[in-house]
Amino acid sequence: MSDSEIDDSWLEEIEKQEEEYDIFYKDITDIIRVTYIYINETKNIYHIKKEKIDLDDNKLNKENLIFLLKKNKTHNNSMHKIISILQYNIDLKADEVNLFLKNPNNFNFLNINEKINTIKWEDTINLFKDMNTLYIIYYKPHNKPKKTTKKIYIKQKLKRKKSRKSYLKTPPDTK
Repeated sequence: MSDSEIDDSWLEEIEKQEEEYDIFYKDITDIIRVTYIYINETKNIYHIKKEKIDLDDNKLNKENLIFLLKKNKTHNNSMHKIISILQYNIDLKADEVNLFLKNPNNFNFLNINEKINTIKWEDTINLFKDMNTLYIIYYKPHNKPKKTTKKIYIKQKLKRKKSRKSYLKTPPDTK
């Protein structure tokens, strides 16, 4: 047997067996789903919009996030305000999958982003990669009539000199 004829069939067989378990290895998060939820004045969800966006190095930059927020704040020609930005990122390790399947209540993957900053996504097992989602919740504020304030005019009071005698009521001298 020469050097060029090395038997590597055993290596190919191991690679084939290993392909079945590729879904349990962590990989970078390059695409996420963004779900926009619109709530009306009566606190009911009236529209949901979904899209997929690409991430750069597991991150959604602050500029891209602001662009998404501004682009989607209008729906049906009405303005909406942001209630919340929620990040759902499944960052399980391969050895935790069995624990997660037995008792999913012990794991929390939802994070509330209180500030508009760059959002980082952790590496995710390929099996759960499509579940990583960014939820942006908008609400439609009440259309109340503009409040008009009554204009108040303040007049200056004339200052009067008070004397001590003013509180003493003595009758005038009569002669």
